Amino acid sequence: MLALGCAGPDDPRTLDSGLDTSDSAGTLDDETDELPDVPGDSGDGDGDSGDGDSGDGDGDGDSGDGDGDGEVYGPPLYPDARVHSPINVYARDNLASIRALAPTAPEDVFMKIGASSTVSPSTLYCFADGMAELDIHEQTLGPTLDHFLLGQAGDTTPFDRDTLAAESGRTAGWAIEGAPSPVDQERAAIHPEGPSLALVHYGTNDMQQGITYASAMPAYYANMSDLLDLLINAGVVPIVFGISRRLDLEAADLWVQTYNAVARGLAQARTIPFIDLRHALEPLPGYGISGDGIHLEGFNGGPCILSPEGLTHGYNVRNLIALEGLDRARRSLLADDTLDEPTLQLEGLGDIDDPLEIPALPFADTNSTVDAPSLMLDVYSGCEALADETGPENIYRVELAELTAIRAMVLDREGVDVDLHLLDDSASEAGCIARGDRMIETTLAPGTYYFALDTFVNGQGVEQGGAYTFVVLACEDGDVDCL
Repeated sequence: MLALGCAGPDDPRTLDSGLDTSDSAGTLDDETDELPDVPGDSGDGDGDSGDGDSGDGDGDGDSGDGDGDGEVYGPPLYPDARVHSPINVYARDNLASIRALAPTAPEDVFMKIGASSTVSPSTLYCFADGMAELDIHEQTLGPTLDHFLLGQAGDTTPFDRDTLAAESGRTAGWAIEGAPSPVDQERAAIHPEGPSLALVHYGTNDMQQGITYASAMPAYYANMSDLLDLLINAGVVPIVFGISRRLDLEAADLWVQTYNAVARGLAQARTIPFIDLRHALEPLPGYGISGDGIHLEGFNGGPCILSPEGLTHGYNVRNLIALEGLDRARRSLLADDTLDEPTLQLEGLGDIDDPLEIPALPFADTNSTVDAPSLMLDVYSGCEALADETGPENIYRVELAELTAIRAMVLDREGVDVDLHLLDDSASEAGCIARGDRMIETTLAPGTYYFALDTFVNGQGVEQGGAYTFVVLACEDGDVDCL
């Protein structure tokens, strides 16, 4: 039941270089009988993040102030099946605290960090050429577009600046390598005080940096962690994009949601915005992907045409949700009271009596086993394991209503060794079903299960506890590694 990862691809390790990123590559017919909606977060059909009438019930659109008349003040969980991660009062305050680290950075300047999708002339550039049409989004997004068009990003606007922090074929590791790194070079060049926001988009090339997609994940996790922390420490609010489908390779496409779950978890851990690009593209013909199976395609009339017809194309949707993300961040930093509806928050203490609850899949939590509340699980006899796990553990509980193929991963950094254990409803050492140093893939019958994230103790008796990110999700249909 325990697998180490799917077979790696046979193609070259880097995908972006040399591929056609023009709008004509694989462009779909502009005429369609039915125009799919872009998945929104509020259900009002306008693709925005809400109209401000949901919240704590007092009509002012907020989510409560944590003093007893609303939700508990704390970081939200980032659920699946929505384009934009939720913003509650805690998240709004967190963005403000990041910006307070660089208060003189201009509010109307953002930087772009990524690979081929970021440098494509179909991404954002068209907002600066006077040919954009916001259509029904004019009222909600027009002020934000005008705001950032006034930003001085070098000798142009942030939309059409050729960023030094993005190149085709690059990974998150490239962005932070060197002295100065591409990110540091762009921060210095874009404005003397640096930018206030950053659009960050990596993952597709990062997937290719290992023998398997599983083996490439630790480097992606480490590099993205360092990149996001570098920006935050500089007072720049990162806005993290997930990746789109991989129609070039079925095996790669089966791992897209795992990389997105980790990216979402990295953003959630820092309470910074996450944009689910794949979810936004799902209703589109061909998922908005061009003929090469990797890059997006755009509307022949222009990638910044945000009409119903334009929004049946990949780049157009990407540009819409990027502008929405900038709008949400801008309004949050202005202390706008138009916040998302009350959010889910992590519940539980983390021991057997009060486990951390997994409300739905996918799920992510960044935590630490240092001073974790449970010390009851030491040697997992049910898995015939001899490893010394006498250090502290955090325990999670999940209820599955149906047969579910799952992939669970734990990601940590150098000097930390937190192991992953799947337990039956007894939540005991003898009830261990599967364990792994980093990953478990299996199919589970309906019922109650527990995950123990436990501290390994080395041969010198030293506990290898520390920070980790735990991710568990339902595998894609057809992923035989999860059977």
